[in-house]
Amino acid sequence: MSKSVANALHLPHMRANPFSPRPIESSDYALLVGRTELMSNLRHHLRFGSPRLMILLGERGTGRTSVLQTLGNLSPTPYSFSYYPEGETSNILLHELYCLIVGYDVPPSTNPLVEEMVASLEGKSGDLPLISFDFPNVGGADLAQVFERLTSVLRRLRALVIVALTPAQLSAWPDDLQNEYDITEPLEDFNSASIRALIDKRISQVSNEGWSAPQSVIEDTIAHTGGRPLQVVKHFRDLIDAEKGASTAFSRKQEMIQSMDLEPNDAKNRMASQVEPLESLVDESEEMTPPIEDLEAEVQHEPEDDFHWDVSEIKPELEEDFPEEPVEEPVNDGEGTSPEFELPSLEVDQTDEPDLSKALGGAVLQMEPGTEPPPPVSAFGGLTDRQRTAKVEIGLDNALRPKASGPMTAKPDTSMHFSPEEPEIDSMETTYWVADSLPEPQPEPEPEPAPVQTPVMDPLAAKSIGENLRKDKPKPAASTFPLDFEKVSSLNDSEISIVEASIAREVSPSDAALQAYLAVGRPRLSQIFNGLHKAGILSVRKKGRTRLFRISDQAKAHFTDGHMEV
Repeated sequence: MSKSVANALHLPHMRANPFSPRPIESSDYALLVGRTELMSNLRHHLRFGSPRLMILLGERGTGRTSVLQTLGNLSPTPYSFSYYPEGETSNILLHELYCLIVGYDVPPSTNPLVEEMVASLEGKSGDLPLISFDFPNVGGADLAQVFERLTSVLRRLRALVIVALTPAQLSAWPDDLQNEYDITEPLEDFNSASIRALIDKRISQVSNEGWSAPQSVIEDTIAHTGGRPLQVVKHFRDLIDAEKGASTAFSRKQEMIQSMDLEPNDAKNRMASQVEPLESLVDESEEMTPPIEDLEAEVQHEPEDDFHWDVSEIKPELEEDFPEEPVEEPVNDGEGTSPEFELPSLEVDQTDEPDLSKALGGAVLQMEPGTEPPPPVSAFGGLTDRQRTAKVEIGLDNALRPKASGPMTAKPDTSMHFSPEEPEIDSMETTYWVADSLPEPQPEPEPEPAPVQTPVMDPLAAKSIGENLRKDKPKPAASTFPLDFEKVSSLNDSEISIVEASIAREVSPSDAALQAYLAVGRPRLSQIFNGLHKAGILSVRKKGRTRLFRISDQAKAHFTDGHMEV
């Protein structure tokens, strides 16, 4: 918590610190906050006399133990179990429960023990007893083994049985065991209203003055604890201890910050109130650019290198004209021979050149031979020509060319000899090449006829045997349990309605009519069906993924013999 928040508490005078992380005892039931709806439902079950098995679901630190302790104040006979015994846990818990309900004279066998507990609770009237189990430090798998043995006994007791579990413990329970219990909604964390109610009730116990906690304190508490009830109580406990001068996490943190002697951050105060407008970039460039005279002076003071940068431009050398090779004229050996035809003469008659001075109206300048300018060439034209000439002289021109491959380098094979005779051509349009001797095609072998298979048995006889087997095939028997006569004699209104429907037709937990008539959902209806099935009253068969229930044969015989009116 920040120092400013801690200094703004303005706590009233208190006799003691009212925030203690201990679970709320039954005598302090008024301190429980944030669980109004849950406590109203559980109080209704106790007052209305509706025995059931329930699971109180909540994370560690959400107040599950406080809820059970407070609920014990609303029941005339609460039986709470918070110590998990080692060894044969289920037998030890069963004996302890017998001692609390009946007495300390425990029977040696289990069945009389259970029957005496059931009879003792059935003889009482008024509000239901409360039986609670709270083992937060035990694994879910171990609890599942214990309650798989105890559930059949707890279901027969006329009491409200509540088992406090965390979501991790509940996930280790099998689905069949979970279906035996009604699971509550997970306990939620505190919000701002719940925290303010917690502060008001705790402060009123130790002070005659009230304390209106600032909203910043509550928001800071939620930010540090996430609203978890146990952490919220610890947070306010340390906050009040630090305010009273005790050494806590808050006080040690503030002392450490003060010992650092941190200077306040006054960067914002040192900033100018108004930002000055920026000047033009052109002016800045002119101011920052030094004069040319200074640059020249700096260049003069630089040391001179040995290399002369003033190199005259290389002029391309003009190659000398190579002498023209003499052209040999053909000599006519034959005398008196004349060519078959003569080419037309290409000689052009010489004409006088026109006088351009008259045409242009002035004198015409003429260039003397040898004074004409050189032909235009590129900068490296002379170098390229000299390199090409050197390659030709040393034979690199042909050596660097890629050698031809493929059909260009193919040569005729002189080892092959062809007959000088030309083939006779019968027609100019088509030519037939016929060999003198060709192998005659061999006739294909005829396929062998498939062997005739004789039937092993007459088809009519085989069909009659199959029909007899289908008739004699036993029908799948519906899974049933032995009839529980005690359960039959203690059916409630909902179970009687389901039995009536199962006598008339097959029903399932997804039956919309039954759900609407009994005002329950499918999970609760499935629990009732499973209980009647395990008591031997209903039989079940599977049809795909659906389970269909009907009255069992033994229950039907029991009802029709006059033992119970249906």
